[in-house]
Amino acid sequence: MKSNPQSTTLLKTLRAGELARACGISTDTLRHYERVGVLPKPQRTSAGYRQYPAEAVARVRTVRRALDIGFSLAELARFMRARERGGTPCREVRALAVRKLADLERRLEELTILRDQMRQLVVDWEQKLEATPEGMQAHLLDALENIR
Repeated sequence: MKSNPQSTTLLKTLRAGELARACGISTDTLRHYERVGVLPKPQRTSAGYRQYPAEAVARVRTVRRALDIGFSLAELARFMRARERGGTPCREVRALAVRKLADLERRLEELTILRDQMRQLVVDWEQKLEATPEGMQAHLLDALENIR
């Protein structure tokens, strides 16, 4: 059986909607990724539809995961442009990840303190509500003024 070269080409490309569905994002997000430079501009069909190579799925998933762990689109675009020009931004990527990890650990410590304060606040408010007659204001939010 003779294969159709056009169908082979179609199997290796995805339209914007297909790529978006495969990655769980919108076509607007794809266009945004193109504008900021984390996704190369795709080829267009004669009708003007975007045709992405199959590898674009992995690229978009990489971008999504990088965003999840704290990289910005601007940072990713800078690294990807450097890589596409033949550069090796790997050490810079790692150094930035180390800084982001330190920031995350600091934020976790702050959130742990906040959680503990919130737990105590809820206990204090429960006690205050028990001591407040029905229909009277307990002024719970006023207690927030003294929390640091």
